[in-house]
Amino acid sequence: MKKIISFVLIIIILTSSIGYSEGATKEIKFADAGWDSNKFHNAVAGLIIEQVYGYQWSEVPGSTTVLHEGLLKGEIDVHMEVWTSNIASYENDVKEDKFKDLGLNFGDNYQGFYVPRYVIDKYAPDLKYVWDLKKYPDIFPDDEYPDKGRVYGAIPGWEVDEIMHNKYLYYGLDENFIYFRPGSDAALASAITSAYEKEEPVVAYYWEPTWLMGKYDFVLLEDEPFDESTYKEGKTELPPVPVTVGVSNDFYDEEPEIVEFLTKYETSSALTSEALAYMQDYDADYNDTAIWFLKEHDELIDKWLNPDEAEIIRSYLNEGTESKAKGILDFPIRIPLNVNSIDNIVRDFSIKYDSFFNSIRVFLGKLVNGINAVLNFIPWFITLIIVFLAGWKLSGKITTGIIYSVLLFLIGSLGLWSLMNETLSIVIASVIISLSLGFPLGILISTSDRANAIVRPILDTMQTMPVFVYLIPALLFFGLGKPPAVIATTIYAIVPIIRLTSHGIRQIDKEVVEASIAFGSTKWQSLIKVQVPQALPTIMTGVNQTLMMAMSMVVTTSMIGATGLGMEVLIGVNRVEIGRGLISGTAIVIIAVILDRITQGFVKGSEVKADEQ
Repeated sequence: MKKIISFVLIIIILTSSIGYSEGATKEIKFADAGWDSNKFHNAVAGLIIEQVYGYQWSEVPGSTTVLHEGLLKGEIDVHMEVWTSNIASYENDVKEDKFKDLGLNFGDNYQGFYVPRYVIDKYAPDLKYVWDLKKYPDIFPDDEYPDKGRVYGAIPGWEVDEIMHNKYLYYGLDENFIYFRPGSDAALASAITSAYEKEEPVVAYYWEPTWLMGKYDFVLLEDEPFDESTYKEGKTELPPVPVTVGVSNDFYDEEPEIVEFLTKYETSSALTSEALAYMQDYDADYNDTAIWFLKEHDELIDKWLNPDEAEIIRSYLNEGTESKAKGILDFPIRIPLNVNSIDNIVRDFSIKYDSFFNSIRVFLGKLVNGINAVLNFIPWFITLIIVFLAGWKLSGKITTGIIYSVLLFLIGSLGLWSLMNETLSIVIASVIISLSLGFPLGILISTSDRANAIVRPILDTMQTMPVFVYLIPALLFFGLGKPPAVIATTIYAIVPIIRLTSHGIRQIDKEVVEASIAFGSTKWQSLIKVQVPQALPTIMTGVNQTLMMAMSMVVTTSMIGATGLGMEVLIGVNRVEIGRGLISGTAIVIIAVILDRITQGFVKGSEVKADEQ
C-alpha cells in the first residue's frame, strides 16, 4: 500500500513539475475593476502579452481606489482603464511620478444622468435637461419615501459621486428627490436593468462604454456647457473622461517592450461598445471576445505592434485559436451550462410577479422606517439609561452598565447616532422576521422526523453559502435599499434560531414529556408549557446567534444600497479613508458587543429559570 501511495505521489510531483517548467514565466498582474470594458481590454492586452512576449497574466479584482493604490505600490503591474476623473489623487500622483501614465486608451466616452428613451416618449416629453427633473418626481417614486422621487447616484467612493451629488443639490433636486447611492456598480447596473426590462421610469448616473448602454436605448440628460472651473461643483456637464493606461514604476523599468506596446494601445468608446455588444449577443467570454475583436479589427495589430510581433499574433489568431488536445492535467469534460437562460427565467419570474414582490417591498420599507422612527424618537439619554439598566441588571455589575452606556455615548459623540439607528432598524427588522419564521419552523422539525430530514440539508446549504450570494435574489426581486437588505439579512441569519430551537426541544428528557402527557396534557400543551420552557436557554442562544449574524451583514448589505454604518465603512474602503472606515467599523463592533452581552444575559437568566423548574 505504501509503495502505491509513494508511486502516486511521484507521478503527481513529476506532472506538476512538468506543468510548472512549461509555464514558469513571469506573471503580469492586471487591475480588474469589475466592469466589462476593463476586463475586455485586459483580455486583449493579456492575449498579446501571452502570445507575443511569452508571459502569463492574471487579474487582481478591487474597487477603483484600491486598485490605484495597488498600482502605486507595485502590487499591480498594468491598469488598462484608469478613469482619471474618478481618482482624486490622480493628477498629484502623476506629477510626483508615483506611477507611469502611458497615454489614452479611449476618450470619447460620456457620463451623467441617463433616462430610458421610453420615459421621454411616454411620461415626460419635456424632459431634456437635468434641472427638468424637478417637474417629474412622481414619475420616479422612491420605494422607501413614496412622497419623493429617487435618482440613482454614482458609486460611493468615486470622485464623480461627489460631483453628481453637488449637481443634485445645485439644481434643487433635494427638495423632492432622494439621492440614492447604490453601493456598487453591479447593484447600480442591476437596478437600471430591472427597471428597463419592466419599462419602469428610472433616472440614474451611468457612463459609457458599457454593455448596458450598448444594449438599451438611453438618453443622456443635457446640462450647462462644460466649464473646468465649476464642473466639480455640479454646475456644468461632465466632460468625456480621459481613460488611460497606467503601469507601475517597477514594471515600466523592467519591461520596455511591453511598455512600448501598451503606449501604442489606443481604442475608442465605440470600438469597446461594439465588443461588449458582441459578448452580450453571443454569450462569449472575454478571451473569445478578444480573439474576435483582433480578427475583426486587424488594422489595430499593425498600429500596436512591430511587423515581427504582428506576424506572431496573426499566426496565433489564424491557427492557434483552434481547440487543442487536452493534457493530462486538463479536466476531461465540461458541461455546457447556459447561465443566461437561468438569468432570463429568474428575471421573467420577477417581472411576472412584480406586484407580489412590490407588496413585500412596501411592507418591509414601512417596517424598517417605523422602527427607525421609534429609535429616533427616543431621546439619546433615555437610550443610554435603558442600556445602562440592561447591562447592570443582566450582568449583576453596575460597572458593566456604565461601560455599555459610555461606549454608546462615544458613538453619539462621533456624530454616528442617526447612522446607528438606521443600522439597528435594519437589524431589528431582520431579527423580528427571522424569529417569526424560524421559531415555528424549529418547532416543526423538532416534532417531525420527515420535516427534519427535508429541512436540515437546506439549513446546511444556507450556512455554507457565501454571504454575497444572498444579495442576488434580494436584488433581483426587491431592488435596492433597505427592504432587500432585510431580506438578505433574514435569509442569512434565520438558520441559528431554527437549528437551536429544534435542538433545544429534541434534547429534553422524554420522561419529562411523557409525564406531562400522563397528567392529562395534550401534545400542544406539553409543547408550550413543558418543552419550550425547558428548551428556553438553547432557544435564547439561537436568538443571540441570529442577532450576531444579522449584525455581521451590515457592511455586506451596504453594497445594495442599505444606509447606515455599513455604508460609511464601504465609502471608507472605496476611498481608502482609513479613519472613516475604522471609526464606523468600531461603532459596529461596539453595538455588536453590547447586543451580544445583553442577549447572553437573557440566556443566563433563562438557564436559571429552567433549573428552578
